[in-house]
Amino acid sequence: MAARFITAVIVGLFLLGLLLTGVLGTETRLLFYWPACVALGLAAVGASLRWRWRLKFAPADVCLASVLVLAVYFVGRQLTSPVVTHAREDLFILLGCLVTYTLSATVLSHPGARLWVLGVLLFTTLGNLVVGFIHFSGRWSFHVVPSYMRAFGEEQRIGGFYNNPNHLAAFLTMMSLVLAGMALFGRGGAARKLLLGFVALSAAIGVALTVSRGALVGLAAGGVVLAALSLFILWKTYPHLVGKLLVATAVVLAMGGMVLFGVFSEQLQRRFGMSAFSEGEPRMQIWKAALEQHQTHPLIGAGARMFYEGCVTYRQAIAPLWLQEAEFVHNEWLQTLADYGWVGLGLVIAVLGIHLRNVAGFLRWFVTDKFDRTATVMSNGLGLAVGAAAAIVATMAHAGFEFHFHVAAPALLAAYLLGVLANPGFSPEGWKPLRVPGCRPLLKFALFAAGAVMLFGSWKYGRAEFYAEKASLLEKDKSPEVTMERLDWLTRAAELDPENGDYWYQRGLVRLETAAGQPETLAKSLLKRGAEDLDRAHRLNPYSMYPSLALADAYDALDEPTRAVQAIDDALRVAPLYEMPRLAYALHLHRQRRWAEAEEAYFWADQAAAGRTGEAHPFYLRMLKDAAAAP
Repeated sequence: MAARFITAVIVGLFLLGLLLTGVLGTETRLLFYWPACVALGLAAVGASLRWRWRLKFAPADVCLASVLVLAVYFVGRQLTSPVVTHAREDLFILLGCLVTYTLSATVLSHPGARLWVLGVLLFTTLGNLVVGFIHFSGRWSFHVVPSYMRAFGEEQRIGGFYNNPNHLAAFLTMMSLVLAGMALFGRGGAARKLLLGFVALSAAIGVALTVSRGALVGLAAGGVVLAALSLFILWKTYPHLVGKLLVATAVVLAMGGMVLFGVFSEQLQRRFGMSAFSEGEPRMQIWKAALEQHQTHPLIGAGARMFYEGCVTYRQAIAPLWLQEAEFVHNEWLQTLADYGWVGLGLVIAVLGIHLRNVAGFLRWFVTDKFDRTATVMSNGLGLAVGAAAAIVATMAHAGFEFHFHVAAPALLAAYLLGVLANPGFSPEGWKPLRVPGCRPLLKFALFAAGAVMLFGSWKYGRAEFYAEKASLLEKDKSPEVTMERLDWLTRAAELDPENGDYWYQRGLVRLETAAGQPETLAKSLLKRGAEDLDRAHRLNPYSMYPSLALADAYDALDEPTRAVQAIDDALRVAPLYEMPRLAYALHLHRQRRWAEAEEAYFWADQAAAGRTGEAHPFYLRMLKDAAAAP
């Protein structure tokens, strides 16, 4: 009785974490993901404390071992990455994926538990579609969190719980194929199958409403896999139905294609009008920058999420002027190569190959062994396995054009489906599965460690991020009282998480702003303290130009020109094509009243190939007036 209660609690915590992730963990930052981390961490710790897991079917050890090796390498590379805060974002999503995968392949492998998980995923899918309908009705900037707005609202593409419509498309693509697999092969009456089929079709239409090219490519690839697996199963079990199924599939695809093209033709033509592989397409320039960054550390990569800065340092000179900082490679395969090197990419490919091979063995067993005993293909395990395999292929195809694995919700969904492939639910007779010595105890230890770290991170880093967000929400109000409140929130955040350079940078900026208009003694004190904050931010992340540029302003105000020039040089080193470091140098010369050199620097800034703000010319005109008025 106690064992059942503990299992129910573990399952309940995991379902809560999965639900919170699906609704709130929908951004690349961790701010709204922390509540889910608490639930998932508690579920992981609780599951790991039970030394013996009584499973109906054992997962494939080789699958578990491959994921364990991948997780160890990724965590190790994250802990040794140059910028701690960048790596931390990858770390906690990876830990959530490890917990989800492990529980999916073990404790949650029971058919009843998987139906509960499917119910939560179905509910989340419907919630995304409802919010997408709100967007489609004209409220494009609607966000499920009060007081927040979607940054992609002006593009008129639905986003569901997600800020970025491409990430919603990744989630809906996977769910459409999973639900389609369950509708085709799962148990249940006609009403249940029709419901699953309807939601699967609605999710596919939702993908079209996101107008995500990569997701549509992924959905097509997953659809091909789903159709191929379905035909294989029927050919082995009911060969006389294959011809009828081919005709029915052709009719459905033709009718569905005409409907989608008729309803969304304008949007699709606009989005597909420019190929992702053409020279004018920004992704090509982003990918070239990623490959250039990869050359610096080809074996182990530059570090987790270091393309945050690499997109600036390695920006291509021929990239369009309007292209802002990409932050992500928009190709998970290249992102893995740039961040984790050939070792990381090779491990990812190996994990996928091992899991797909395992589910292929399950399908062969089903059509040659189980079907002979049951004479039916209606099985929830089969439906989920077929849908999961198609969904994994689809999301990997989509990953060639997007970065949805850097968002918790689709990443955890993919991890859950990978766990299904590791344990689809079969024990072949007369065949002894390969055992990997020490794999299962190590995985339990990893599960406990992941849960403990997620709980610790939620308490420490989650609170710090909450304090920083409170300060950010007060940014527009420049009154002295609110400014002091901002400083207080940022101070609390920096004290709780001193390794986060962004908190020191933000606090330094506030102090520089506050110094303006103050008496000389107070202003100098604020400038010195602001410079200290900015210097610490620069040391924590020397790959970003922003702390260096703010530091240059502080040193100029403190009449320390040598240190100001050094800060500007640091910014120019990491952003050689950008206007801001060049403009900072021109302003420094302007303040030094070195008119001829300042004029050349303003011209140089106006010729920048990236980050053009249009401020160089007005500052140049002001310099001419200052030069004319000077003695």
